Amino acid sequence: MRTRLIAATLALATALAPLSCTPTQEGALLGAGTGAAAGALIDHHHRGRGAAIGAVAGGIIGGLVGYSYEFSKFCPACGRRFHYTKVYCPYDGYALQPIQ
Repeated sequence: MRTRLIAATLALATALAPLSCTPTQEGALLGAGTGAAAGALIDHHHRGRGAAIGAVAGGIIGGLVGYSYEFSKFCPACGRRFHYTKVYCPYDGYALQPIQ
């Protein structure tokens, strides 16, 4: 029964992730779902506590990973990195290029 609940939680987090607004939110949602599932499986005696700790840790780590993807453009002139929504460098006006 609990295994099904854990699987359903992870599936729900995965299904809702594309509805997130930013890579940070998507990473946090996927991280929290994965962390909750892993925490519940690891802590056999206190699944609720394990799921809560896993969700918090996974959400933080997933959010940080997602945040790093938001800075996916750079200025060819000065080399600074920028948020994926920026088009031009505010320092020298060059068109930003995607980081590869």
